[in-house]
Parts: sequence; C-alpha cells; structure tokens
Amino acid sequence: MTAETYDLPPDLAARIDAQIDALFPEALEVLRQMVRVNSVNPLFPGIARADVIGGEAASGRIYADYVTRFGFGLETLAPDPERPNYVLIRKGRGGGRSLIVNGHLDTVPPVRPQEWRGGDPWSAELTEDRLYGLGATDMKGGLISAALAAAALDRLGLALKGDLQIQAVVGEETGHGDLGTDALLEAGYTADAAIIAEPTSVPGPLAIAPVSVGNFVLQIEVQGYGTHVGNRGSSIRAGGAGNAAGVNAVEKGMLVVQALQQLEQEWGLTKRNPAFPPGVFTLTPAFFHADSGVPSVGYLAHRARIGVLVWYPPAVDPQAIKAEIEAQVRHAAQLDSWLRDHPPLLVWESNWPAFETPEEAPLVRRLIADRAAVLGPVPAGLRETHGFIASCDATYFTQRGIPALAFGPGDLGCAHAVDEHVLLAQLIDAARIYARSMIGWCGLSS
Repeated sequence: MTAETYDLPPDLAARIDAQIDALFPEALEVLRQMVRVNSVNPLFPGIARADVIGGEAASGRIYADYVTRFGFGLETLAPDPERPNYVLIRKGRGGGRSLIVNGHLDTVPPVRPQEWRGGDPWSAELTEDRLYGLGATDMKGGLISAALAAAALDRLGLALKGDLQIQAVVGEETGHGDLGTDALLEAGYTADAAIIAEPTSVPGPLAIAPVSVGNFVLQIEVQGYGTHVGNRGSSIRAGGAGNAAGVNAVEKGMLVVQALQQLEQEWGLTKRNPAFPPGVFTLTPAFFHADSGVPSVGYLAHRARIGVLVWYPPAVDPQAIKAEIEAQVRHAAQLDSWLRDHPPLLVWESNWPAFETPEEAPLVRRLIADRAAVLGPVPAGLRETHGFIASCDATYFTQRGIPALAFGPGDLGCAHAVDEHVLLAQLIDAARIYARSMIGWCGLSS
C-alpha cells in the first residue's frame, strides 16, 4: 500500500495513543516552562530589543533539551546571532520520504497585560482542561504536540524510514522568514513535505488547511494643513476661506478609511474561494494616528497615518490587488477638493503571499486519513479541508516546491488576545494525528 492509504494496525495505534497519554504530563510541564518565557519578537513595532532579546533562544533551548532525549540530534542556525533557530533531526533508516514539522518560538507582544489570568501573560496558569499564557496557542502548543508524537514513537522503539525534522524557528510574527524558516530552507534544511503546527481552528478544531490568505501590510500617509482649531468654521462652512484656512488630516484620513471599507464590502461579493467562509478577504484599518506635530486639541491635524492589513485570496495576482486598492484611494481623492491636489501616499511595506497545496496532494490526503482515524471522518457533504485565515511559514516551503499545510492545536480566536489558551485535549489529539502522519508519510522501518 502507498503511504497515503496506509493505516496503522489497531493494536499499534492503541499502543501509540497510550504512550502519548503516559508522556503527556511531562510534555505539558515542558510547554508550561516555554510559555513562562517572554519570547516576544524583538522586531515587533514598539518593542525595545533589549527588553526581550534572548527569550526566543531560552524557550527554544527548553524545547530542544526535551526533544533531544528522544533520538534527535540538534543543529542551530542563527542569521541573527542572538536569535537561533533550533533544528531537531531524527535520521531515518532509508527508503522513506522525509518530513518537517515546523513551528515558531516568537510571540506577539501581550495586549492589556494586567487583564490576564494571574495578572501576567506568562503565568502559564493550568486549569482542568486548558493552559493559559501568551504563546500557548500561537504556537508553542503545536511544537509540543509534535514533540510528544515523536517521543511516543521513540519510546515504543518505532524507527522511521525517512528523516524527520522538527524546526523551532524565530521571526514568524513579523514576517522575517530570512531570519527563520526561509533561512533554514536556504541553508538546506529541506524535506519532501512540511506540516506547520499553527492553530487551525476554523471552522472547527484541528482543521486541515492546505491553503491560506495572502497579506499586504500597507501604510497610508495623508497630508492636512494644520492651523489653529479656531479656523475650523472658516475651513468647512459655506462662505469661509475653505482649504486656505486649514485642513484637518483626521477627517481626510477618514475619507480614505471609508473608501477602503467600501472596497471591502465589494470584496465580500467579488472575492470568493471555496476553502474560506464569506467575508474573509478584508482591508483592516488597524491603526490611525493623526496630529499637528503637537499632541493637542488646539490644532487641526497636519498629518495622518493609517496602518492597513490586507487579506487577499490565493491564486490572485498580488499586483492586481495593489492596483485595485490604489485605484480606489485615487478615486476617493478625486472627489475631495484637498485630496485631489494632495493625494494620499500609499507605502506598501510587505507582502506575504498565500500558500496553496492541492487538496489531492499526497500530504493532504495523508493528514485527512490520519485525522479521521483519531477524530472520525468528516460528515458527508462537508469539506475535508479549509483555508487558514492568516499567514504562516508554509509559504516559504511552497515557494520552493515543497508541499506544505497548516495543522495544529489551538484556537485562532484567542491568539494575540487576552487570556490566550490551548485545550489540553487538543494537544493530545494533535499528537496522535502527528504520530500517525510521521509513520504514514516517512514509512515504518521493520
């Protein structure tokens, strides 16, 4: 039988699951140790590098110390010397396909840290059914599930034919693949396929996501004409001096935001993909800063800066997306007497292309079979796979022709939010599925 149709004998599957259960308490404690480490990405806007540097390395060292107990060698790569990537490698006995399970160590900064359980985003508070803490879902939990699966195979003396890598990387949260996953691929840490252990919770837990949205980070700069706030009446009322009296960049920026929202509404009808629910492809105005150069209400704002995150469909030319947004803003500017002569400046800061692996690809079929073996088959008439409603490092693999998908424990709905958490049962279920996929993809050596 091929690897895609291979099913574990029931007695072996039961032994693997029992071993995962037996190893879980210690693996959970390792996860708690990792979550207790502040591993905020030092390149995140507003973060002082000196305040957080070393956290990714410390969390990765805890992880590597655990995984190397189970037949894995350790190699590191650090384009930034203070931010190493950890590559755990278990060589196969030959004759099988190789597999990478990849996850990132860095996190976003915590929002409203005083509101977290225990008053601390890194408390790693444990309840009967879940673990709280920044990074528990996104995505140290996925790394631990992968380690737990590999540990169970080792403890049972099960050897794989193909090589197995687990990559614990940096840089993902700010899209710096050149410091993390893409740097590893460039250095030759490749395989025949890759699973990115991101939390895949849409439309339900442990969904299989062989496709993602693409994204742009866009900043729009809007110029005003800052003057004394007492000029407002003359600047906007009939018979006044108009733009010569002053132009409030707050309000001109609002016109730009409204134009983007109008385009977003159109996208709800025109941008469709069967892997995604309606309304996924969005233009989110994530921040809006405006002032006169002085943080005071005594002025009409002289400038505004709008930060926008654009999510666009896979298989759509990113340049076409840019052109559509630019045309929308340009059209809105032509309708305004000030913006017509002082058009907004669009600064395209980054583009993270979508990834897509065909649903019929062997890797995808392998995960579908293994998920069904643990959680039961998908009900008739429903999709077996779904879109990943974010960006992730799978893009770097597919850009190099390596099939990849996202699949892992956790809830995207609580990622980046107060009281981020992961359900313990999902950590175990994910480990059971990973273990089956490691065997089914790499092959089991006799």
